[in-house]
Amino acid sequence: MCVPAATQAHAQLTPTPTTHTPQPIASDAATPASEVPQVPGIPTWLRGFNGGVTFSGVHDSATGWSTIFTPAVGFSANSLFSTDISIPIYMFRLAESTSPNPKPDAQLIPLRGDVGDMIFGFHFQFNPRGLDYLATVSATAPTGDEIFGLTSGRATFDLTNHFEHNFNHVTPSLELGIGDSSTLANRLVQKNYTSLGPLAHFQIGASVPLWRGISYDLSAYEQLPIGDQKIYTSTTRRHVTTTVVTGHNVTEDNGFTTSLDIPFDGHTTFATYYNRSLRLHDDTVSIGLTYVLRPAPPEPISTDDLFR
Repeated sequence: MCVPAATQAHAQLTPTPTTHTPQPIASDAATPASEVPQVPGIPTWLRGFNGGVTFSGVHDSATGWSTIFTPAVGFSANSLFSTDISIPIYMFRLAESTSPNPKPDAQLIPLRGDVGDMIFGFHFQFNPRGLDYLATVSATAPTGDEIFGLTSGRATFDLTNHFEHNFNHVTPSLELGIGDSSTLANRLVQKNYTSLGPLAHFQIGASVPLWRGISYDLSAYEQLPIGDQKIYTSTTRRHVTTTVVTGHNVTEDNGFTTSLDIPFDGHTTFATYYNRSLRLHDDTVSIGLTYVLRPAPPEPISTDDLFR
């Protein structure tokens, strides 16, 4: 999302038509970039500019509820290239107190109006021999609050390669990526920390299209550091407000994510996901609404579609 959004924020993959010429993926919900809640469901195959917002509530088992508002603007030049800009705004969130000796009932403090890092995305889509391939180059500008773990204070980057192929009832997918921040890895899931350091990330999953545009996704992921890492959180250690933990594997993570998208109409989509981090023993749940200015045209529903 959600996105998300969310992004944006929010991996909704629906069947694509078979063709001998490069074509964009048939639905905005099917676009791999829609996994990103900071890019709130903007149809990348509509030419020109588009915009949208995602309003989501996220519950993290470590810090509780947060409310996130994510606006985004995108531009699609053609069927091969698109770009977008988005920024998460935390209307409400709970963060660990930065006080050296917080009271037992004040371990978490409410914060309002915090801004996260601005994210730039550049997407290149190809369809070689029926295989859908999307390369996404992402970068962040350090606009977030470093004290409360919303940024590392530096610009970061990521390159993600997404492969998928439709087999009528199911669309399996594979992602291979490398970058220098956890913020840009598995962006569907809202994290309560930010990291800095080289890491590789992998994801394998599948999408099942349901009735009337509803789609369900299930994926397993691995985030593997390949060098020294730093973690930025709001947890207090030795009276230092920003925690910086250095180590070779402190940001390693793995688990699974399941998500569901329900379109209300061409403009509005309800999205929800559940993420379980097996290594960090953390659960994250999100529910949200996405609204886009320029919707994709509705696809006709036939009787055969009900039994595919």
